[in-house]
Amino acid sequence: MPEVFDFTTFPTLTSDRLVLRAPEPDDAADLLVWRSDPVVQRYNSAPMQEVAEAAALIADLRREYADRRAIHWLVTLRGEDRPVGLFGFGGWERWHRRADVGYDLRRDHWGRGIATEALGLLLRFGFDRMDLNRVEAQTIADNHESVRLLERLGFRRDGLRRSYSLEDDGTFHDGAIYGLLRHEYR
Repeated sequence: MPEVFDFTTFPTLTSDRLVLRAPEPDDAADLLVWRSDPVVQRYNSAPMQEVAEAAALIADLRREYADRRAIHWLVTLRGEDRPVGLFGFGGWERWHRRADVGYDLRRDHWGRGIATEALGLLLRFGFDRMDLNRVEAQTIADNHESVRLLERLGFRRDGLRRSYSLEDDGTFHDGAIYGLLRHEYR
């Protein structure tokens, strides 16, 4: 059994192109760039309007980490410090060895493989260091980009929540639940 991550030191995750690091209070203005973009937030939460909202989100994420309930990373390009995305695990159930994954990425970085690479780093960390057996992702079924991302990484659709989310178009959309099990992980 692996040594399970214990929250004593925030882990930095790296790849050839990316560095995933802890969210810091000074990152609020950069976070606001994509959290205020209505296209990026279309299937997420209401777009933020002010830096104070982004600062409050960062404070919440840092508190969840300090309380050992969740871990979220800001995604940066190697050699740059300004974040372009937010990826993380919430709902970590140690006893059941499962966690929920969530993500969003600045729109001008879509289509470059960054989400696939960042989520791949999270999955490796989740299965290797958190000793997860299951990673779950919830997305709106009509969010084809998110569905493709999950399926590309081996997630399978486990279920559908009918009329789960009222979206910007004024209609209710189905919510899809995707899961990836340890033995399915590539």
